[in-house]
Amino acid sequence: MSLDIPRPRAIEPAIVVGTARYVLLPLANLLTGYSVKAMERKIERGDWQEGKVWRRAPDGRIVIDVLGYQRWVEGPTAAATSPSRRLEGRKTQLRVQMDLALKREKEIKSNGKTKS
Repeated sequence: MSLDIPRPRAIEPAIVVGTARYVLLPLANLLTGYSVKAMERKIERGDWQEGKVWRRAPDGRIVIDVLGYQRWVEGPTAAATSPSRRLEGRKTQLRVQMDLALKREKEIKSNGKTKS
């Protein structure tokens, strides 16, 4: 029978891993949530500019600049092209089209023909 007295363990500090400024696409996928394919498309379409959001490493592989990515997300174009703003314009356009259609329908009922 052992009479060992449990001793409190020394508290080990948590391991903190800082990210590098430039990361390969698979790690950028984990950091950003964009799939590797989605990032490749953004690069091909020119949504992400070379030298600002991405660049080629000396071995030719594409690396993402984490700071550049953050600037892209927070940039003024992100607000201008947000889906909610695009939908607002479409909703207004749709309302105008509906109003015109209702107006034409009333004209048809009252005159029996449309005005051109």
